Amino acid sequence: MESNAPYDHVVLISIDTMRSDALACNPIPLWPHKYHDIRPARTTVLDELAASGAYFPNVISAAPYTAAAHGAIFSGQYPLHNGLHEFYNGSLRAPSVFTYGRRAGRDTVLKTDFPIILGPQLGFTRDIDTYLVEEDDAFIDAVLARDSTVSCAHFGAVHAPYGFHNLAFGGDAYREKVAELTAELPPSLPFSDLLVESYRSPEDTELLVSYKRAIAYLHAEGQYDRLFQIYLDGVQHFLETRFTAFLDRLRERMAAAGRRMLLVLFADHGEEFDERTNGHFNSMAEAVLRVPLIIVGDDVAPGVHTNRIRTVDIAPTVLELAGIPAPATGVFDGRSLASVARGTQKLQGDAPAVAEAYTSELNEFVAYQQRQLSGQQPGALRHYLIGHAAYQDDRRAVRLTRQYSEWFQNIRPTEASWVEKFDESSVPRPVPDDDGADLLATLDDYRTALREPDQVPFTDEIRGQLRALGYSV
Repeated sequence: MESNAPYDHVVLISIDTMRSDALACNPIPLWPHKYHDIRPARTTVLDELAASGAYFPNVISAAPYTAAAHGAIFSGQYPLHNGLHEFYNGSLRAPSVFTYGRRAGRDTVLKTDFPIILGPQLGFTRDIDTYLVEEDDAFIDAVLARDSTVSCAHFGAVHAPYGFHNLAFGGDAYREKVAELTAELPPSLPFSDLLVESYRSPEDTELLVSYKRAIAYLHAEGQYDRLFQIYLDGVQHFLETRFTAFLDRLRERMAAAGRRMLLVLFADHGEEFDERTNGHFNSMAEAVLRVPLIIVGDDVAPGVHTNRIRTVDIAPTVLELAGIPAPATGVFDGRSLASVARGTQKLQGDAPAVAEAYTSELNEFVAYQQRQLSGQQPGALRHYLIGHAAYQDDRRAVRLTRQYSEWFQNIRPTEASWVEKFDESSVPRPVPDDDGADLLATLDDYRTALREPDQVPFTDEIRGQLRALGYSV
């Protein structure tokens, strides 16, 4: 079938947990202002990709965890508007890039490393023709088997266990890293993080739990510099052992087939370590919310755009660049930056943004997930607003309402808020005499859209989909 669209294939690539300044080419890094004696990650494949396209190193995510962050990216709507704002509740009800792609006659493909999160339970397989789990080569095959597609390849290996993802990809290097990290642990630790994002064998699960136990111990000991180095080493390991080969195969196959590809690479959230943050999901840290965006295509002009944009801008931008019709007004919270990507317009100013985090008690979530994975109806999972942030011009305000204890044993109420101002290097600096009333009012206004989320279903249809993928549920 002949296509008049500028691109045959729209390929989104999501690298989970990759903070913007993990890329060596980032012109406004945050980490050198915080961590010490750090060896930067070698990120050649991403540096070269950024140099070949429109590179946005200052993109604010709508949420610091996978489900809500991806919901906002795919829909162009903030989490309170699209049906998916909590860590693990609700469903992506809003139309997505896949919805619009299907309407335009394109096939849709989604490959994920986290099927428990980016799967049917939270509505991510709606409008997806081909759904794959951890099958990088099968993803490329599925895309090239169609005349035109909108697709996404999600990679979870930058998430803990940093660089490895699981035994299938990490192999003996993963086993050796776990042995190294756990060798220094005391015999008894108050650890209960048994959560998983993917289906694992018993050995794989034990390795993941051991790895996370070691990371939690290092955090409790205040070894933030070491944790950040482990994270960056994981970024490099993933890029060099898995991602570079994937991207090379994808581009070679696309060129051999004579197909035009719009490539859009992004992250959902970053990673941070300090007194308030151990990882990402409970954090409003700037390094957690600031992620990269790279767009590469025939009509995309190479350039670096350091002004602030939002992840809700990705969907309208991609659809316009791809020539895929979408409603002109009233649907997206984000704006199209297609003219900026094409080089016909300069990115003006810093976009206003909001971000929120709703999470649950860890012990309750573990019990919930164990019921779910055993095939039982899991019931309701209580979530709480942990914190939120608002951005306007060169300021941002953060308000925290709950705080996890060390080792994530419980959540306790707290009241803390502060304002930061971005300096000439885009580093946030505290402003003690600014009460941030205007920014906090923005957060209050946004929360008027809060609605009770749908409980996560576990229907016979979902069981059938998971069993078809080889899982026993």
